[in-house]
Amino acid sequence: MEFSFPTTEVAEGAAKLLVPDVPRRKGPGAKGPWPFYNPTMAVNRDVSAVLLAKWPHTLGDVLDGLAATGAWGVRMALEARVPRLAFNDFHPDAGSLIRANLERNGLAGEVLSRDLRKLFAERPFDYADIDPFGPPTPFLGTAFRAARDGAGLGITATDTAPLCGTYPKTCLRRYVARPLRCDQGHEIGLRILLGYLERVAQAHGKVIRPVLAFAAEHFLRVHLLVVDGLQEEGGPVAYVMRDGRGAFVAADSRHPDAIGPLWMGPLSDPAVVRRLAPSEWTGVPAQRLLATFHGEADLPPFFVTTDDLARRSRGSPPRMDRFLESLRSSGFRAARTHFHPRGVKTDAPFDDVVRLFDAVAPSGPTGGSGPAS
Repeated sequence: MEFSFPTTEVAEGAAKLLVPDVPRRKGPGAKGPWPFYNPTMAVNRDVSAVLLAKWPHTLGDVLDGLAATGAWGVRMALEARVPRLAFNDFHPDAGSLIRANLERNGLAGEVLSRDLRKLFAERPFDYADIDPFGPPTPFLGTAFRAARDGAGLGITATDTAPLCGTYPKTCLRRYVARPLRCDQGHEIGLRILLGYLERVAQAHGKVIRPVLAFAAEHFLRVHLLVVDGLQEEGGPVAYVMRDGRGAFVAADSRHPDAIGPLWMGPLSDPAVVRRLAPSEWTGVPAQRLLATFHGEADLPPFFVTTDDLARRSRGSPPRMDRFLESLRSSGFRAARTHFHPRGVKTDAPFDDVVRLFDAVAPSGPTGGSGPAS
């Protein structure tokens, strides 16, 4: 099959894929005049394939809504055993490339070239994936309006700079929310995204139930169930702010330092997350993420970092395992978080977090020496 651009074959997960052979760089990638493929997003597809194989509802009709090369849809079929799959992309060359990749992997699937918003309005799906180049906001209204009770949605946002606080005006314009640039910025960005999704869902008489939401590389990723808003209450959406100690506390939306609105409910369904295990096709970065998800699945919002605690106490951070053990031995739950390499999620009150941190830190709050380990 001939294409208007050079191609090369890559292996990703269980799939053998024909993709555009073009210069690539790390990070979000640059869009060009060919169907988009970014190998950096393999970690997204690795985790998502493991999750979809354990999806809480039976999946029949599934849509890869912005399929590009078809990489994610092919992996859905091979690794999650999705029975009926439709690929859609408006790019004029995408259809031929998707068909070539279906043939390479011995698969069948429906290949469409439609405006995704019109497609949502015309037919329902048990699970639909929205993985755009840029923000997902243009597609969300029709996606929620069309979603049946219990349907699944997978949504990717690569506009992390606005969501995580680098461009707050863009975030306010796009998501009607105020972010904060800080160590917790990616969790705040993810909760802004979920809060926005909940508000869009409620506008169409629905509410959301996150199955798994996480941040990695340069993207935020949400997998959720759409539920009838007449049958179930929506999740908590609220504002917070950081107080003088660095703790996140409830805030009035009118306060100049208010952050949000944020989704304050769970980021995942712990019962589903604890069933997730790497497959033979799961790469090492995704394996690490899955292990971390298990530990933090049912811990409350936000986290502390040993760097920030040490900076505030004018000391040095202890070893992470010592800090975690000090929290656990005092009767609190605590785990590492995937949001930050030196972050800890815990149900301990903030004053106890500081007290236990200072007790195991190699330097006390006044800079005196303590036990090193």
